[in-house]
Amino acid sequence: MDDYDDPAWGPLPVRPAGLRWPLFALTLVFLPLWWVAWVFIAAFFYGVAVVAEVVVLLVPRVENAALRVLDATLGRIPFVPLWCVTPVALVREGDAEWYRRRVEGRVARQTRRVETSGVRREYHRDMELGVHFFRGAGAGYVLRVAGEQGWTLRSMPRSHPRRRLRLRHDGRPRAGSGA
Repeated sequence: MDDYDDPAWGPLPVRPAGLRWPLFALTLVFLPLWWVAWVFIAAFFYGVAVVAEVVVLLVPRVENAALRVLDATLGRIPFVPLWCVTPVALVREGDAEWYRRRVEGRVARQTRRVETSGVRREYHRDMELGVHFFRGAGAGYVLRVAGEQGWTLRSMPRSHPRRRLRLRHDGRPRAGSGA
């Protein structure tokens, strides 16, 4: 298991002021284009899924394979890419406390969702956080906060502390949660 106190799991360095605004300008230009491309890709794969449904009706055993293909394609193309810099991120650059509150709130919300969703609990057990979400707090902080609430790193697909964390909840309510 990785050592979460290792500097690789700590907060990312603050971006230089000269780099923040060009990144934001690139985001303003390329993010809408990215979203248009994402919608076209999604429409294409949902069209393929309709054809796959016909095949599934004829050969029922291919249903899981068709779902895995859809998840493997759209699940790997993020709707908000990791290079994206929002205005809030520019203003909060270097504010570790804001990132900590953001991580704590997200983990708490997702934990409540897992513990109160009843039958549909399985759908909420996975959580993926991009580096833009925990940049100022660090991946180690995310794992400490999430670990206290029943989250662990997923083994497959792998997480990377400088890009993305993929977490999975054990699905059991915590002792003090009241669920």
